Amino acid sequence: MKKKVLIVNRAQYGYHVDPYKYCEYLKDKFNITHIGWDYGLQKVQSEGITVKYISRQGNKIARYYRFLKEVNKEIRTNEYDVIFMIYFAASSLIRLLNQGKTFNIDIRTAADTKNRVRNYLKDLLLKVECTAFKNITIVSESLAESLALKNYHFLPLGGECFYSGVKSYSKLHLLYVGTLENRNLIECIKGFHAYLKNVREKDKIETLFTIIGDSPGTELHEINEYIGRNNLSEVIRTLGYIHNYRLHRFFEEANIGVSFVPMTKYYDNQPPTKTYEYLLSGLPVIATKTKENSKILTNGDCGVLIDDNAGSFAAGLKKIAVNREIFNSEQIRNSYRENLWSNIVLNKLKPYLDKLSNNNIPSVHKEISSIYENTVCN
Repeated sequence: MKKKVLIVNRAQYGYHVDPYKYCEYLKDKFNITHIGWDYGLQKVQSEGITVKYISRQGNKIARYYRFLKEVNKEIRTNEYDVIFMIYFAASSLIRLLNQGKTFNIDIRTAADTKNRVRNYLKDLLLKVECTAFKNITIVSESLAESLALKNYHFLPLGGECFYSGVKSYSKLHLLYVGTLENRNLIECIKGFHAYLKNVREKDKIETLFTIIGDSPGTELHEINEYIGRNNLSEVIRTLGYIHNYRLHRFFEEANIGVSFVPMTKYYDNQPPTKTYEYLLSGLPVIATKTKENSKILTNGDCGVLIDDNAGSFAAGLKKIAVNREIFNSEQIRNSYRENLWSNIVLNKLKPYLDKLSNNNIPSVHKEISSIYENTVCN
């Protein structure tokens, strides 16, 4: 009989790539249930996955209380072998209310706002909450080091191969996929524009930039304004948010990936998902030289590392254009094959879950549990 695993995640099912891939590649090995908020987005259907939604009606306090209460109820009314929680504030409370259950807390990111004090406080809370968990998975070893975590299971990012054909580089078609929030992508747009203005006539080739993504802020509006103001609509197109399962044709059309995150402390230890997806689809990458991107792009035959400003982006694009004949899409793809989501989940996550499900050892913290019992359960 297959073991039962509950994945707890505040994101709506299908809209946070990592747990979505966990579900997809574990569903034949475990009975998987995913519980998370309902943001009112289009429901993603996955055969073999039980998906449960929690309403976000009401103010922030009311809906957060409802989330904790419904998750706690789900755990108490069903016999799960492992409860796998994607970290959120107060996740330790759920852990402390359910003694004798096997939990894992999964850390995908540290705090990444522009407010240093807020980041410090959020990371401090994360570190404190981790003390309630015996079992921890984390996305990068450098992130674990920055959070001073000692005992953890390294569960790296993966990527999908969206295109397996041979790429031509007679033209350049850049692709950015991801959130625009706090990414300062306008620097890429300005850098792209600068490259087009400064490239010599004899070196000119057809060049296009496709941007897929959105944000709660004004970033997309700012980008579109710049495009309109500088008459760039023929060479830069913005398509807004497109779900992961609909990206294949864009990876087929493009031949250069853009993995641009600001070079800040809070992004330095965060490996970008799309870096792997570009490489696994045979696209050389223009990537900002964060610590994690620098670990990934160790081979100059797979792309270039740049600073997080327009001038460096223009220089990186020029280097790609001049050296485009050295790129081999199949060679790039094969160099990163071990980072396919299927390999990450089946070779790193599944054995770990097997081990947890066979070792249901109760943890301590019973004295803390009693404090919260009446608060959340009733």
